[in-house]
Amino acid sequence: MTPVIPPRTPAPAFPGGAEVELEQAELFRRLPRPALERLRPLLRARVLPSQRVAFREGQPAEFLWVLRRGQVRLYKSSPNGRTMTLELVGPGEMFGALDPLEGERYPASAEAVSDAAAWCIPREVLARLLLEHPGLAVEILAVVSRRLRAAHEQLRSFAHDPVPARLARALLAAAREGEARVTRRALAEAAGTTVETAIRVLRRFERAGWIRGEVRLVHVLDEPALRRLGGSPGGAGPEAAR
Repeated sequence: MTPVIPPRTPAPAFPGGAEVELEQAELFRRLPRPALERLRPLLRARVLPSQRVAFREGQPAEFLWVLRRGQVRLYKSSPNGRTMTLELVGPGEMFGALDPLEGERYPASAEAVSDAAAWCIPREVLARLLLEHPGLAVEILAVVSRRLRAAHEQLRSFAHDPVPARLARALLAAAREGEARVTRRALAEAAGTTVETAIRVLRRFERAGWIRGEVRLVHVLDEPALRRLGGSPGGAGPEAAR
């Protein structure tokens, strides 16, 4: 079983199809322009087709990644092959080697959920930036704090919420501009249930007129209904139970 990805507000938030500029990213939006211009030639651009793995858990953490467009999921794998989705990363958000001074290996794997592009910042470049601009450390602390709160909410949801509520929240977390470009398996992992159960619940959502499903794509038709279901403490509404 896997705890749900709780909805969270990225900093900043961008539409799913948006392509952000470096100065809009959560880590660099307060960096002076001269520093940004010095940084640009040191970045490495990466294109990630859908389902491409950016890095795997345990590999050397050589880069901090900043997503330029698309969506990436962070996940962990158990020795028996089970996968736990930790969170979804959207445009403007960072992932990977958040601490350039410690943690020599990536603690989780990263896979593109949709076609994506990212900037990679070498660890030594990030360490130098932090020395030159201590305010960046505050930005990293804010990101880590926000994600820690999200992890606590994951545990609460895992302990108390039924599958329909968890699946509604996973859908909302994955959706950008009314579309969640994810597989049923990825949604099942995020909601902590089996693929078969996720498919049954999604069919109920579809019969209720809340969503419309396609291959690797779910259209969110009634976001308020999903939010009511996902936000109902400790239980789902009667519509999802039928």
